Amino acid sequence: MTGRALEFRKLAVGYGTRTVLREASFEVRAGEFVGLVGPNGAGKSTLLRAVTGGADVFDGDIWCGASVLGMPERERARLVGVVPQTQPAVFAFSAREFVEMGRHPHLGRLESLDADDRAIVAETMERTDTARLADERIDELSGGDLQRLTLAQALAQQPRVLLLDEPTSHLDLNHALQVLDLVRALADGGMAVLGVFHDLGLAARYADRISIVAQGRVTMPAPPAEALSARVISDVFGVRAVVRTDPVTGSVAVTPVLRGEDIGSGLARGKVGLVCGSGTGSTLMRELMRAGYEVTAGALNRGDVDQAVAEALGAHHMVLPPFGEIDADSAATVRRSFSSARCVIVCPTPFGRSNLPNLVAAIESGRPLVLVGDMGTDRDFASGEASRLWAEAVGKGAVLAAGESDVPAIVESLGTREA
Repeated sequence: MTGRALEFRKLAVGYGTRTVLREASFEVRAGEFVGLVGPNGAGKSTLLRAVTGGADVFDGDIWCGASVLGMPERERARLVGVVPQTQPAVFAFSAREFVEMGRHPHLGRLESLDADDRAIVAETMERTDTARLADERIDELSGGDLQRLTLAQALAQQPRVLLLDEPTSHLDLNHALQVLDLVRALADGGMAVLGVFHDLGLAARYADRISIVAQGRVTMPAPPAEALSARVISDVFGVRAVVRTDPVTGSVAVTPVLRGEDIGSGLARGKVGLVCGSGTGSTLMRELMRAGYEVTAGALNRGDVDQAVAEALGAHHMVLPPFGEIDADSAATVRRSFSSARCVIVCPTPFGRSNLPNLVAAIESGRPLVLVGDMGTDRDFASGEASRLWAEAVGKGAVLAAGESDVPAIVESLGTREA
């Protein structure tokens, strides 16, 4: 990727006397797709409108080979194509006529389309899967079809830079992926693309770099794994989320777990221990923290689903290396953590030699135990040791819960005693 196709230089932009964004300074290179994400109303669309003249620039500059500020509209349209968030006004044009309007910046006054122009229009409609609509009236088309025609019109301009404001907001999943695959191919072919996203997963999958727009500022674009960290998502969107690598696409995947304000009563209802792993504790962890309990989740391997959820929620836990085992010092730390809980819940997790010390720590903590499900051969991979410990806990008065839905009421019934 070489060449600065679009550059924002200490830009301050807004409407009338209201400044929406200040000190916006970053570039979009030729052959690059940069995504803009942030809360509603943060100024993502305003930044795009600044390029097209739809917002007021109070300071700084926007460079696209030359300053676009004050550039004649026709000249700017030869450089920048736009797919806006709102649907264009619909009149009784045919779809082909609508896309042909994208060639107007390249025509002289009263000049008509020639064979080359029509070939560009035809090729663009083919690429956007709108050729079949060519003779349809656009005022009779669905919002999704009209959205793809709007993209076709922008591409018919043959711009150096493409601006996308929520380009898939009216599209079904198939056509959303089709449009973004096309835009990704355009970027790979040398076009500079700047696009607004609300879907963080799509932004991470298609954008080379991502900027966060929030609180009147725009961050420098960064690779998705860096830009969309769990901390950023919590700080910017007020959502606790698990951020992982999607095993299918290899892109960053963001799974919202809980809104920050949904963590109940400042976790004032006391501490609950959780013996979990392999995703068996994620739902309970979420529900207990929502109900206002502090959770301590023992020792978990980095990359385990429950470890990722605990990290996202801020639940106390000891992080082990992937596939690492719990040594004596770690087991002692877990036991001390469990010993200050009102109770310890043993989730229906499988037990092997590597995680068995979590179960031992729960029993040795001296706190009331809640055992979820049954301990059978499908959970005991510790040569019967897990089953023996389970029976020991039952013999000491552990409470049995048929399923995790029974657990909150059981925890509530155990009172607020602290060790």
